[in-house]
Amino acid sequence: MEEALLREVRRAVLQALEERRSLVAFSRAEALELDRLARQYEVEALERVRGALQHLPPKGLAVGLRNLLERMDEQLRALEAQAGIAESSRRLQRDDITWRTFEDVAALLGIEA
Repeated sequence: MEEALLREVRRAVLQALEERRSLVAFSRAEALELDRLARQYEVEALERVRGALQHLPPKGLAVGLRNLLERMDEQLRALEAQAGIAESSRRLQRDDITWRTFEDVAALLGIEA
């Protein structure tokens, strides 16, 4: 069961990477729209990873993945708690946190992003 869930986690990340790559290859959208769609794919993949982790025992790869998601959650909470930040800056920082976490998850899974 663990292997099946880890395959699902890898599949979620690979699918998001493919969707993200297709944005660049086949889209005429503005750069901001491309970034927004890429983050959407990444967030969806990270939520799928989070869902699969609920069914895995806390050992090995699952611990590393959980740690990455927990760190992301902490960073996002800290960002939301900060006062005096323009919403556009907050959004850029939120996107950066999400992107870095997605890239770290892919790397931990041995997937070259």
